[in-house]
Amino acid sequence: MIKRLFCRAAGHRVNRRRVWHDRFNFRTSCERCGAPMLRDHHGWREFDSEHDASVQRQAHPHSMGPIGD
Repeated sequence: MIKRLFCRAAGHRVNRRRVWHDRFNFRTSCERCGAPMLRDHHGWREFDSEHDASVQRQAHPHSMGPIGD
């Protein structure tokens, strides 16, 4: 909660070690608060599920494995 407020004030810190491509954009999460991030033609921003969600986007590669991996 506090980390989320800090990120709103100071900006998110992109986790460049965990970037993947979902067919449309590069994606990752914030290193501090864990918010999902998306890179578009303007740069990195927080993923907005209302506008960015699509069934054509691929899930994170590690989320496709069997349960327990």
